[in-house]
Amino acid sequence: MALGLAGLYLAVGQVSPLQAVEAQSLNWRFQLRGPVAPGPETVLLAIDDRTLEALGQWPLPRSAYAETVRALAADGARVIAFDLLFADGRGGGRNDELRMPLPEGDRQLAAAIAEFGAVIVPFAFTFDAAESMARAPAAVARGAYRIAALPAGDEAPALQASGLLPAAPHLAEAAATAHVSVFLDDDGSLRYEHPVIGLGTAFYPSLPIEAVRLYLGLALNEVALRFGEGIALGDRFVPTDRRMRLPVNHYGPSGSFETHSLVDLLEGRLPAGLFAGRIVLIGSTALGAGGTFVSPFSRTLSAAEHHAAVIDNILHGNTLLQGDWTTALDVAAILVGSLAMAAVALLAGPVASAVALGLLLLGWSALNFAAFAWGELWLNFVFPATAIVLSFLWFALQHHLGERRLRRDVERQRRNLSRFVPSAVAASLAERDRLFDGDQVQPAAILFLDMVGFTTLNEQMSPEEAIALLRAFHRRVERAVHAHRGVVNQIVGDGATASFGLPRPTAEDAVNAVACAHGLLAAIEEWCAERVARGEAPVSIGIGLHYGPVAVGEIGGEEQAQFSMTGDTVNVASRLEALTRQHDTPIIASDSLIEAARAALEDSGEPTLLAGFVQLPPQAVRGRDAALGLWAWRGPAPVAPANSQ
Repeated sequence: MALGLAGLYLAVGQVSPLQAVEAQSLNWRFQLRGPVAPGPETVLLAIDDRTLEALGQWPLPRSAYAETVRALAADGARVIAFDLLFADGRGGGRNDELRMPLPEGDRQLAAAIAEFGAVIVPFAFTFDAAESMARAPAAVARGAYRIAALPAGDEAPALQASGLLPAAPHLAEAAATAHVSVFLDDDGSLRYEHPVIGLGTAFYPSLPIEAVRLYLGLALNEVALRFGEGIALGDRFVPTDRRMRLPVNHYGPSGSFETHSLVDLLEGRLPAGLFAGRIVLIGSTALGAGGTFVSPFSRTLSAAEHHAAVIDNILHGNTLLQGDWTTALDVAAILVGSLAMAAVALLAGPVASAVALGLLLLGWSALNFAAFAWGELWLNFVFPATAIVLSFLWFALQHHLGERRLRRDVERQRRNLSRFVPSAVAASLAERDRLFDGDQVQPAAILFLDMVGFTTLNEQMSPEEAIALLRAFHRRVERAVHAHRGVVNQIVGDGATASFGLPRPTAEDAVNAVACAHGLLAAIEEWCAERVARGEAPVSIGIGLHYGPVAVGEIGGEEQAQFSMTGDTVNVASRLEALTRQHDTPIIASDSLIEAARAALEDSGEPTLLAGFVQLPPQAVRGRDAALGLWAWRGPAPVAPANSQ
């Protein structure tokens, strides 16, 4: 299972539905870590509501941007980056002679940009499948990456555009250019920067990359792409994932970066030297004048704040790391977590496994967060956690199925055992740890019965017919005994012994024994009629009933034993059954049994069960010194109960 989950992660980990959960878990890590302060290098100059109110229009006049560039240059800014698309408002064709003259504001802005030099004018890529632009305009193309190390035999793993929306040529020619295209995840969050996007055969930097290049004073040929690894900015390396994406390490909600209103700059309300040596990002935050994005800390993150976070990530080495080696750590976490859970589940019980599940998930959560908060590592949380949970569920299921199999085996063994000993006794035996551990003496009602004349019948039948006869007889005995809460203790040939009150005696035991005797007579009477109707010999039975103390337990050796019920009460019941021939009655009961039954019936108000018994004179019974009071059944043949057939 661990290897399967690791393989699944490598195959579809970045595109599976679990990736959406992983992205949300990253948001939780940001929120748990909380906001952090960015470096001082980047400052935002916002075109806010106050600026629009003061200048009275949107878009702002380009003369205002020219004044802004001159003011920032005078204050010592190192890099100026516009997060604004300056479209060519003249509407002409590509040939200069067909274009309208430049407006005064455009000339001023182009001149201010050219004079300062370190200004970025952005463009945006388009991704319309119907559009196909072979190469960018010259003013944009000159800003493409000069050095790119393509993977051997592979296509560059970077996003490919179909076209672009360029800035006005006269501005793009005076400035550096970079793209400001951003891409949202399925949940609308902005988690990645795309520092490399291709158009045709060329690849272009994003605004943060170009801002850092200008800030560090690097020439274009001092920046190199390593596809699938990252971007070298001089001696500084910015790692990306294999798709050349840069996971953004967000610093906090809107307002985390130092921000000033553009109108305050134009009206001279900002202190001198505020922008000296800094990267100044100019973008719109006014209501309705600029787009916003969702981040882990805010639902109104401006594009300029996003670019500022990426710039700061690069300058301070705070970019989230997510690449081949973090993937290797993810796979290791999947394997270790799954195997650790499996080891605990195999060695411990369900409760310990559940505790281990919680501890492993808690430990992985803590380790994952520590790697994020202090190592800027974006380790996958969901797949290792899922591996731990699935491993637990798998072994919990196996344990459950194993227990069910064990219970089925025990039940089967108990059912098999109950075919040879009473079911209640079988349950008692199954719960014991050793033999001869359950001996006890208790009162019980004993029923002893025998098929009258079986020896003669047996002589007239084949062995197969005799076995069939005995089985039919024993089925009726078993049904009648069980129907009256009794236990068939022993079947010997054409006879059987049953008890009422084992393993726990009740006040109804003697009554149940008498009722069972009546049920047996009725069942055998009906069976006899069926046999006679088929031309077979009739059958009859004799029943002896006695009530008294019996000893119950196992007898035998250590290798083979059997459950037995012994004592004078059992012997007397057997002797009473033999007396039924002498007194020409199907049932003879002892005085002790009739008294016990009468006491129980009087309490219940139903004494009619004993109405057919007639008391006999006290009689000596073999094995007893004193005469025994006896009762013989002289009543009519009872009706067989439905469940005795």
